[in-house]
Amino acid sequence: MAVVPATLAAKAKPLPPTGFASFAPKRAEVHADRILRIQGYSDLNRVRPVIRRTAADMAALASSLSEPGVAYRYVAIRELRDDGVELEHEGVTFHCEAFVRLLDGCTEVAPFVLTAGAGLSDKVIELVEDGDLLEGVLLETAGWLAIEDATRQFKTHLREESLRRKHRITSRLGPGYSYKHGEGTCMWPLEEQPALFAVFGDAPLPVSIMRSCAMQPKMSRSGMFGIAPVASAVRASHSRKSITDRS
Repeated sequence: MAVVPATLAAKAKPLPPTGFASFAPKRAEVHADRILRIQGYSDLNRVRPVIRRTAADMAALASSLSEPGVAYRYVAIRELRDDGVELEHEGVTFHCEAFVRLLDGCTEVAPFVLTAGAGLSDKVIELVEDGDLLEGVLLETAGWLAIEDATRQFKTHLREESLRRKHRITSRLGPGYSYKHGEGTCMWPLEEQPALFAVFGDAPLPVSIMRSCAMQPKMSRSGMFGIAPVASAVRASHSRKSITDRS
């Protein structure tokens, strides 16, 4: 059964003339210990000195090369369906059966593209091509830690911006990821990533998409957050409580 939000455009924050907004996260402070743990070193006291020094060097290099940037916008939901969500923007539709649950109560979504910058990705490629495989692997790991840090900063920014409009945000959703649905899971197809980019029109973005659906720079991320009026969360909570009380 399709669910159509009662108020759509009325809930949307006015957009800039370009149709999108930008956010510049602070450069991440990447720590060598986190790089090593991700690489499987559970006992840091047993890490060889040369590897520890290299990890520290790559952590510092990642912080210096990182140039994080985010582009995002608010788009009203036209229809939340059993097979996905249709947006007001030229009928763009994202297909995932879990969206009917994950976007419950939402009147908008906030698609975004985020990157740690081309310098970091290019340096990883340079190191690997030069045969510096240890440095390349550790710098790439540091780069993804920088992506995670930028994502956290953007999520905080989006939450605060939404709260000023008396709205809340959902968890992050991304093309290529699987989500719980019933007794199993379902995936938001990676092949729909071009449609996510399409909601930005011809706006200049810090990230571009390739025919393979991969992004450039490599250390980039795309996705969206659901946006719902705070009141809808309260009503949903009360509804669940009433059901529990009657059971």
